Amino acid sequence: MEWPITFAFIAAFGALTAFAGWKSSQPRKDSLRARWISWPVVTLFAGCLLLFAVIHAANLWGIHTGSRTLSKYGG
Repeated sequence: MEWPITFAFIAAFGALTAFAGWKSSQPRKDSLRARWISWPVVTLFAGCLLLFAVIHAANLWGIHTGSRTLSKYGG
């Protein structure tokens, strides 16, 4: 049951990262209204969450990430 949820998160965060990246590259309109959403910050957070979801998928696939990897190299 973890695979469908992981793929859903990867798709959602991938789409949000792409949309926020596109939105942050658009020129600002000349107006006195404040922007309520900082799209570069949304891009950064969504990209980080996408990276964590991909790492989780790698762990589900059997690729070990984390402390056991560091212990092999004397860390």
